[in-house]
Amino acid sequence: MKSFVVRFLAVLLLVSGSLASYAQTIVISDIDDTVRPQYVQDLMDSAKYAFDKDSLFIGMSELLQVIAKDADASVFYVTRAPEWLMAKTHKESLKRGRFPAGVYFPRTVHSKDNHKYKVIEEIIDRTKPSDVIMLGDNGEADPKVYNTMTMMYPGIRFHQYIRDAYNTPKFGGEGTSLYLGQQFFVTPVEVALDLQRRGFLKNSSVRSLVDYLVPRIVAEKGKPKRGVMAFPYFVECRDFLWFWDQEISVYPSLLDLKAKIEKRCNN
Repeated sequence: MKSFVVRFLAVLLLVSGSLASYAQTIVISDIDDTVRPQYVQDLMDSAKYAFDKDSLFIGMSELLQVIAKDADASVFYVTRAPEWLMAKTHKESLKRGRFPAGVYFPRTVHSKDNHKYKVIEEIIDRTKPSDVIMLGDNGEADPKVYNTMTMMYPGIRFHQYIRDAYNTPKFGGEGTSLYLGQQFFVTPVEVALDLQRRGFLKNSSVRSLVDYLVPRIVAEKGKPKRGVMAFPYFVECRDFLWFWDQEISVYPSLLDLKAKIEKRCNN
């Protein structure tokens, strides 16, 4: 596994120059149920998404593009999905969705159960960032993995965003609960607003995201199964809490987004 990570990071270093010399911020993003729907908690339905290259969560590519640009961040896509099964779908989905260029780390035949831990550890050790923006979901182990990284690197600032895709045991579901310092999101708008508060994103960039995404999210009907979606049919998000009332005066359409989220997540 280590040689696999080193090989791909070496390619990135050659392409971008000495990454460690300027990578103050990096982004580590999961793929399934984070940027594209997979329904990992249902074997039959998950299989239907295994070769779906067009279904995505709305706005995630735009969010990552803005983060990469405004924060001058390098992007790493780290997934536990097996390379032999999902690599083709993942790569094509990222390409079709116009996600920012980055390094892709699937689980290979040589990977162990601790694949994500080891890959992220190697990325951090080699890039030596001051800030790490982490995107994941609560369908599997992302909250635990990301929390472990924060304990391993107390000198690094971590910003952890977990998609609330499944109800936690608090609401009778099997979704993973959050650890201290982690924050649920259900659309990329909440992540953008929080990163703006933390000084990573420009006001103009967030305004563009809000103006572009909110009308599309609010207009979504029912619980879709395919395509570019805000709330696929399987999403359960009763654990989500809204924290952005103070931004409504700046972006009035957030009031509609808040109402949409509350209706969908409590239904």
